[in-house]
Amino acid sequence: MKKNKGSFETGFYTTIINIFFLITVFFFLSTLIQVFKANAASVATSVTVGNGAPSFTVQPYEDPASSTTTPTNVGSDVTFKATASEPNSEDYYLIICSTDSATATESGAPTCGATQWCVSSATTAGTQSTCSRTAVIGDAESNAWYAFVCDGNANNAQCSASSQGTGDSGSPFEVNHAPGFTLAGITDSTVDPGVGAVWTTTASDTDTSGTADTVKLLVCKTAGITDGACDGGGTDTWCSSSLVASNPTCTYTVPSVAPDTDNIAAYVYIVDSHNFPATGAYQGSNVSFSINNVAPTVSAVTINGGAAIDLTESSTKAVSLTATVTDNNSCYGTELTTIYGYAYRSSVAYTGCDTSGEANANYCYPEVTCTVDGGTCTDNTDASANYTCTVNIQYYADPTDIATQYPDDTWLSTIKAVDDDTASNYTTVGAGVEMNSLTAASITNGIAYGSLAVGESNDPLNQITTTTPTGNVGLDQEVSGSANMCTDYPTCAVGTPIGVAYQKYALASLTAYSSGVALSTSAVETELNVAKPTTGTPTTKDTWWGILIPSGTISGTYSGANTLTAVKGEIVSW
Repeated sequence: MKKNKGSFETGFYTTIINIFFLITVFFFLSTLIQVFKANAASVATSVTVGNGAPSFTVQPYEDPASSTTTPTNVGSDVTFKATASEPNSEDYYLIICSTDSATATESGAPTCGATQWCVSSATTAGTQSTCSRTAVIGDAESNAWYAFVCDGNANNAQCSASSQGTGDSGSPFEVNHAPGFTLAGITDSTVDPGVGAVWTTTASDTDTSGTADTVKLLVCKTAGITDGACDGGGTDTWCSSSLVASNPTCTYTVPSVAPDTDNIAAYVYIVDSHNFPATGAYQGSNVSFSINNVAPTVSAVTINGGAAIDLTESSTKAVSLTATVTDNNSCYGTELTTIYGYAYRSSVAYTGCDTSGEANANYCYPEVTCTVDGGTCTDNTDASANYTCTVNIQYYADPTDIATQYPDDTWLSTIKAVDDDTASNYTTVGAGVEMNSLTAASITNGIAYGSLAVGESNDPLNQITTTTPTGNVGLDQEVSGSANMCTDYPTCAVGTPIGVAYQKYALASLTAYSSGVALSTSAVETELNVAKPTTGTPTTKDTWWGILIPSGTISGTYSGANTLTAVKGEIVSW
């Protein structure tokens, strides 16, 4: 296609014009710049920047909060914290005042218009500052505070407006003072097992805010308390009171079984409702107590299980005495040193048989050693133990049944207990038992009449039987014989039997045969009158015997059997 000539020329000229315009502008600007350069000058500048006061970015607060429920104890610190910005990026101070008045100090820490509670060290802006004050006895319970942040600008130091924080961590801070403790005592320093030891005090708290005016008493086994409790915990505490307005008391009830102990340590402490301990001479003092020794008691006494006593011939009879011994200082260990049993005839009475010197085997068996029955007392919390005493009663001990010297008596037992402080107690059995009569004797075996001719006799009577009592009564004896003496005894079918009546006896020596008592087949009592034994060597009695060989008797060896039976004799002959 053929281009249009007119259009080409028009575009060319337009381009030339634009280029020319640009060259013109460039030269104009260059000229203008040179003109300005020729007229420029240096001008100095200055400004005075004023000092601005710091401001709280974190409001002041107590850490931990000091309130009526969590006051600061005397001797402990109240710590204040805050964070501030500083427009001039200078360090700042936190100051706590008692009134709404603080003054900044050029190149230094600010001051309060009244009491200064505390002031921090210089703190970098934007970081937390702290200051602390130790609570003292002279502080009021409630103390208002005002916090300021101040800089220490060298020319125009400034403080912020005051802030009292908010809530419990804000103003005021509360101070808890120690309770007063002016007297401590114990109502009875010596108590029996099962009885209460009561500690008393004169103590109170002058603080009145919140519940800080109440106090309690702690009595500890060892010295020292922490956070309102004995250092050893519950097992280290004799007792503690509730919180009361004043003069608290507490009671430790001694267990019903408790070893006697002197001067048991008991340390007394008073704390307030915030567990702040009292001060003074009585705080932590040892107000000791003692557990008394109490005498043992004896109960359930028996003799021979309540049954009548049957003695053993020519020997002793083991008779049991039993009882329960109770000691509230404990039946265990060495508390009970001696348990004695006593057995005696009732008319003798315990007073006639309570020492070893009164011993008599007929009627008094004193101070018989007793032993504890196994398993009846196993540790020092046990009060009671069962005891058994074994008394060996002689065969000749006084009988108390009918037809005896003491039919109105019985045999009694008493058990006496003595503890390690020599305190003692005794109890006698409620009902005695009979000592039965033991009618027994040992009689010489055999009567040998010797060799006699027909018509001869033992004249005087010269063969002896001896009766020895082996029981506890006086004796007579019954005598009898078989019908005949025979060479073929006991058949007696041959020979010439010798009739029983040809044998005679007498109770005196040298009795003529003719004066003797003829033996019969029927038992006849003889007044032998053997005395009741009173020692282990009893009195004996003899009987003299003889025989006549009748006419017509053929020779031979004759034998037979006589019966001698011991019987209870008349009491007057004992």
